[in-house]
Amino acid sequence: MKTFKAGIIGCGMISNNHLKALKNVENAECIAVCDCVTEKAAEAKKLYAVEKMYEDYHDLLNDSDIDTVHICLPHYLHAKVAIEAMKCGKDVLCEKPMALKTEDAEEMIRVRNDTGRQLGICFQNRYNEAVMYMKGLVDSGELFGILGGRGYVTWDRKENYYSESLWRGTLEKEGGSALENQAIHTFDLLQWLSGDQIKTIEATTATHRLKDQIETEDTAEIFMTGKSGGRYVFFCSNCYVRNAPVQIELVFENGFISMIGNKVTIETGEKHIEKDFSSGIVLGKDYWGSGHGFLIEDFYKKLAAGDNVPVEPEKAIVSVKLLNSVYLSAKEKRMITLDEN
Repeated sequence: MKTFKAGIIGCGMISNNHLKALKNVENAECIAVCDCVTEKAAEAKKLYAVEKMYEDYHDLLNDSDIDTVHICLPHYLHAKVAIEAMKCGKDVLCEKPMALKTEDAEEMIRVRNDTGRQLGICFQNRYNEAVMYMKGLVDSGELFGILGGRGYVTWDRKENYYSESLWRGTLEKEGGSALENQAIHTFDLLQWLSGDQIKTIEATTATHRLKDQIETEDTAEIFMTGKSGGRYVFFCSNCYVRNAPVQIELVFENGFISMIGNKVTIETGEKHIEKDFSSGIVLGKDYWGSGHGFLIEDFYKKLAAGDNVPVEPEKAIVSVKLLNSVYLSAKEKRMITLDEN
């Protein structure tokens, strides 16, 4: 069995999830890390016993020993480096968001097609056990037609979160904060689990705290309608005092499913079921999710089999388009139809 040699570009906080996961993947190993801050690369190299270290990502891309590249960089660099990596013959797993602009995401797909490489986007919370259980119920058709849904994320981001990484909180480099960075996974799950195609978006965004420190939003409120006629509401904020459990609810003609953290409730006219998926090994951040390990393992399993790797960019680009529509709606104070963006 082939062992894929991986390189990680970007040794910030999220890279730890990738490095830990790779230790548990049977057919992959990390042989190189890269960061423009030498100390970060050196720390990752030592902590995870990695063979090679680079300061310039071009040197890593030109390393013929490396098969796959994990992109764990600031948002604004995702598309640029992913495109370069594929042109250098590497298969790519890119952290979210796929890109800040729709046209950049489309270019990533075009280059993937032209080079014949593989490209996956890290929406790892699709692999959370509770989420997979919900997805199975929805796909079974047991609850019948979707009527609507809601998502709710209230977390806390303090001053040092932004001061420690100066790209955060900037429109040019982060793109957005509460929605684009923190709540993006829940936003992705709401539309993905519903199975609906979002057609219109109306949104407001605000910065209630840290007004003198960040350009981006710390709060967003969104109303969406789907092709099915479903109505969806979404709220997220980084102004709370803790990282509270994420909430998602989907309402169907025959009942509803709700998730708070890792606890799922199913309610129909005939039954009431509660399931708790909190137990087990968690490989990820402390406030929600254990999906990085599962997604990365599946990435290499699919790569070995020659199948499309997760999450396929054609699916991930949906979130790019939705997020751009949210910010456009908030900026222009009007409803956006997805055909516009």
